[in-house]
Amino acid sequence: GIKKSKAKKGPKGPKGKKARAKAKLEQVWGENVDEDARKASQTRVGKSRFKNDSMAVEAVDPLSNKKRGVVSSFDNFLKRKEGLGKKKFDGSMGKKRWHGKNQREDNSSDDSSGDESEDGLNGGSFATLLQRISGPEKSLRRMAVDSDDDLDDSDSDAESDSEASSSEDSEDSDDAMEDNADDSSPENEEDQTDVNDQLETKLTATEDPYEAHFSKPTLPQLDSLQSTEVVPHTGNNRKVTTASLLNSSVDVQMSGPLLDSWDKIMTNVSGAAPNGKSHSKKQNNIQTRRAWEEFSAGPYQHVRQVLAKNWKSVNRSALKRSAGDKEENGSNDGVGKVFSSLQLAMYPAIARYADVLISSETRQNRDEISNLLSLHVMNHVLTSRTRVQRHNRRIKELTNSDENSADEKKLDEEEGDDKWRDQGYTRPKVLVLLPNRGACWKFVKEMIQLLGDAAIVDNGERFDEEYGPLEPGADSDEEEDANAKARRAAVMKQKGAEWNDLFGDNINADDDFKMGMSITPNVVRSSGKKKSRHAGGNAGASGVNVKLFADFYRCDIILASPIGLTMATTSNPADGDEEETEADVDFLSSIDICIVARSDVLLMQNWDHVNILDSLNRQPKKISDIDFSRVRNYLLNGQGAHWRQLIMVSKFTDPYISSTFRRHAKNVAGQLKIRRKVPADDASVCDVLVRVKQVFQRVACQTVSAAGANRLRYFSDHVLPKLIRLNQKHTLIYIPNYFDFIAVRNLLLKREANFVSVTEYARVSEVSRGRARFLQGRKSIMLYTGRAQFFLRHKIKGARHVIFFGLPEYAEFYPAVVNMLNDGLSNIEDGDDDVSRMPMSCLSLFTKFDAHQLERVVGTSHTERMIKSEKSSYMFCS
Repeated sequence: GIKKSKAKKGPKGPKGKKARAKAKLEQVWGENVDEDARKASQTRVGKSRFKNDSMAVEAVDPLSNKKRGVVSSFDNFLKRKEGLGKKKFDGSMGKKRWHGKNQREDNSSDDSSGDESEDGLNGGSFATLLQRISGPEKSLRRMAVDSDDDLDDSDSDAESDSEASSSEDSEDSDDAMEDNADDSSPENEEDQTDVNDQLETKLTATEDPYEAHFSKPTLPQLDSLQSTEVVPHTGNNRKVTTASLLNSSVDVQMSGPLLDSWDKIMTNVSGAAPNGKSHSKKQNNIQTRRAWEEFSAGPYQHVRQVLAKNWKSVNRSALKRSAGDKEENGSNDGVGKVFSSLQLAMYPAIARYADVLISSETRQNRDEISNLLSLHVMNHVLTSRTRVQRHNRRIKELTNSDENSADEKKLDEEEGDDKWRDQGYTRPKVLVLLPNRGACWKFVKEMIQLLGDAAIVDNGERFDEEYGPLEPGADSDEEEDANAKARRAAVMKQKGAEWNDLFGDNINADDDFKMGMSITPNVVRSSGKKKSRHAGGNAGASGVNVKLFADFYRCDIILASPIGLTMATTSNPADGDEEETEADVDFLSSIDICIVARSDVLLMQNWDHVNILDSLNRQPKKISDIDFSRVRNYLLNGQGAHWRQLIMVSKFTDPYISSTFRRHAKNVAGQLKIRRKVPADDASVCDVLVRVKQVFQRVACQTVSAAGANRLRYFSDHVLPKLIRLNQKHTLIYIPNYFDFIAVRNLLLKREANFVSVTEYARVSEVSRGRARFLQGRKSIMLYTGRAQFFLRHKIKGARHVIFFGLPEYAEFYPAVVNMLNDGLSNIEDGDDDVSRMPMSCLSLFTKFDAHQLERVVGTSHTERMIKSEKSSYMFCS
């Protein structure tokens, strides 16, 4: 028979895993497209069979993770056909409607359209084609966000964390996860920029501050003969307007590039100078709120989708509180729906990695601040970890082939752009300092709630046992009768809500703790593995693994108290080694974000332990496990402190807190300071209910270091001699500083005065015995420390005269102590001459350096006059 000629077949694909990987990198099978031809070509060849026109902004990418680039090509084609924000097809009217340059594009498809556009595509068929090729349309915000954020819908097959310390080399995930990851990677930054230019919207035109943080350049240095420090770029410092956003008593100050960005936003919104004097007050309020919302909307669009999806539910209480203010000022849409008024003022600076000092925390807004900090921390860690995983996969692809020389050469070429420098010396990125275990438990729970069903928590039960609320003992409940429980409940209520939040019966108030927390995104749940009760979702779905109690060198977030971290980094020669070894602080060498929460509580504990901040961002001493090819350049140049963000949150302004912030806040991105001025009618002196004349005596002082000595000298020369000469009983002396207490106690011992002391270090028996003797008049003077009032909140009875050796840090302590006057003396017999003949009195000593404490007691306006006036004595009557 006659042999039939065989039809020629196309080129076969390579065989073998490594050969296919190599072919995937070098060419698209059957298309023979090299790198130069791919960039220069204007005509695209492939299964799509479409030609690029003059509007094309993206060339075919044979290295795309999507199969042969077909889906990516259709996406580009559909974007060009849609007009991308310049022309929009109106399906209902059958006409094209022009949209402005900065107007947001409506992403919803018009299924009722029957007319055709310029390219001959019907409106309905276009929407159908879009849905068939790319699935349901995403919102405009999600088009600008990294596609790898949607952890719930991903089909990743990533392994859990590989426990690598410095290089953060986690296990690789499937190519399906990489499809989403590469959309926003630095390799495709130019393509993403082109897409943003086409969209031309206000939101997508902003830079992603989270991704940009990991590619910061090195800073210029001064002349080596002068100094090796970098040149600071903080710029000027100015108060910015917050009309209709915050209370008029709240001051907001910005500096550096942060202030420049705010001025641009304010000018664009108002259309005139930032002061906006030509507009009415209501219009200025509306414009100011809109400016703040736009200032926050830019960074918020880049928040990971898994966090943005759960943010509203976590922040629901804060939004409910500020809903009324938003309606009054005509802004109840956009980013205003996801942030409260205080969060709108904080988030722009926090998301841009500027240093932030918040001195207006209250019990009411504490959750708002904590929620925002949790969002920022989780978004930073997820962005960093996803970026590292993406680069690990890319490097593995480039090096996993037979011809290593060619791939290494290609890898070296890409490394020339510092593309792979995405890490620090060590893995920990965030340091959070908290006062006790109870506050740590609450902060961790907030971060886990932001992950929602995607969270896969390890060691969750152990964490609840060691840090969670305390359960009352069963024995004590049986022994205590109903009357004892009622008395105890009354005493706990008398101590106040603030005290119960910190030291209540069910609060874990241990202040010595430290814990590491690792975050691993793109982890697949296994049906056979025992799940944590925090984990949700089905087996096989992608999630975020949260491992508690991780080693410091293998964690992303370190949560600790200042004393716990200090003890962990200090050598302990108690084991018999007399020679002290150097402390190991290398795990703090690459901290990107440092949060000092509840700074006012840390101030009452021991502020010296906060000096652990001096150990941040030092050059490591052990370099054996460091991959220097992945370390960011500014860390190699010793400039980590200038890109580190410091966030300090406090209830009030204090010289110790301010000086610490000024010493460690070196970020070149600028600063944000929020403090609260105290109106005269809101000062704590107005809460005094006892009819007594309150005298404030200013003590002359020239330097801060001499303030304590000058107060002691005035007390020794003018106050104590009168007390001894008149034999005045029932005198309570409040001393806020423990060092001043030691000085006053030694002075009274030297003068052989009849006194008793109540301190935070005294035994319960000593305190009870001293309080009883003071009430009975057997002891004339009682020394009462400020820390004893903070930790114990004693109700001192038997006082008719009170002397404040220094003003208390907490403003509510002043009326609390003054209102103790004459308490418990109604049952004293008339034979006590001091009770019958001497009126009650109150004396407060202060210097010009105690302006912050004085402001909280008497108000801002009175403080300015009392500090600068020639008079030294002032009296308030209640």
